[in-house]
Amino acid sequence: QFSRGNTMSIITKKKTTETFLASLDTLPKNTQRCQKNTVKKFTIFLKETQNLTPDQFCEELLIMKKQDEEEYINTLYTVLQDFIDDMNSRISANSVKTNFAYLRTYLYYLGIRTNPQDVKMMLKFAKISHEEKYPLNVEELRMIVDNFTRYPVIRACWLAQSSSGMRIGEVLAIRKRDLVFKERIQVYIKAKGSKNLRGRTVFLSKECQEAIEIYLDDLKDNDFVFYKGVTEDEKCRSINMSRNLRVCLDRIGLGMRYEDGSYKISTHSLRAFFFTQAVRKHGENYAHRMTGHSGYLMQYDRMNDDEKLKMYIELEADLSIYDLTKANLEIERLKTLQTKENKELKEELDELKLQLAQQGLDIVDKLKDDGKIL
Repeated sequence: QFSRGNTMSIITKKKTTETFLASLDTLPKNTQRCQKNTVKKFTIFLKETQNLTPDQFCEELLIMKKQDEEEYINTLYTVLQDFIDDMNSRISANSVKTNFAYLRTYLYYLGIRTNPQDVKMMLKFAKISHEEKYPLNVEELRMIVDNFTRYPVIRACWLAQSSSGMRIGEVLAIRKRDLVFKERIQVYIKAKGSKNLRGRTVFLSKECQEAIEIYLDDLKDNDFVFYKGVTEDEKCRSINMSRNLRVCLDRIGLGMRYEDGSYKISTHSLRAFFFTQAVRKHGENYAHRMTGHSGYLMQYDRMNDDEKLKMYIELEADLSIYDLTKANLEIERLKTLQTKENKELKEELDELKLQLAQQGLDIVDKLKDDGKIL
């Protein structure tokens, strides 16, 4: 109980679409973009079908809920089904489900809870077809890379993605200042810039390094390494590079498509190429870690950069697209092995010399003890 002189006020901030969008700032940029895109779609849909804003729609639903629970549920899920059907006419079945997941988050914020069981029983989604993914092989990758010989920045981009397993957005966000030159170029993908908010270290192959060196000296520290432009819009950069790839695929006869019309080879195919080679060499956990997936064994987080580099160099020949590079890497490996063997042999010889020297001193000491020498 408070005395008359004391007052206590509780200020409840009203939740609106505006405050919801503002709350997204801490999320990864791609998540923000997808969530905002869903809000935009739903806003347009409600305007055309109900002549309401999402805020007005949710307010009316909450009033209805207090008056008639059954009518509330029927109205809510009827509108949601209409929105799903509208999306089905515009985007793929998989994208519809993704958009609906974002919509549920948005509605929850505005006070409209959707029960998973109700969603399952009252809403109908188009079935998602799962076609076998086309595996990009090294010959096709080489054709793509060679097609951009006159465009060194784009050529280097494909080599960077296929030799590191980075997402296309991660590759295109790399600036000159991010490159760390060691035995192999090393790049740290910051947690904030990654899809799952987990930072990781990646390496670029020698083939990629050679491609970069053609133009690297002309770049300023803040310039993008793998994108010739100044736009800060990550989505825009990714769209432009995907378009470049599609034009290339049609030109070189690799423009095969799935039944839904999408290209069998995409920027993700280059990332998948790395993943496949990494699994074959070091196993799935290593491949998941290097490509930035969740769910891998944490032992790879505890490895230092030298250990990660050693494993990468063991893998690099399988990522190379030119036979000459593979041959040079094998020569390098043999030289390293020979150097290691020579070092071990030298250590063994030095140890043997010490042992012989010690044996000689022991003999001298015994002779002295026997009085045979002074």
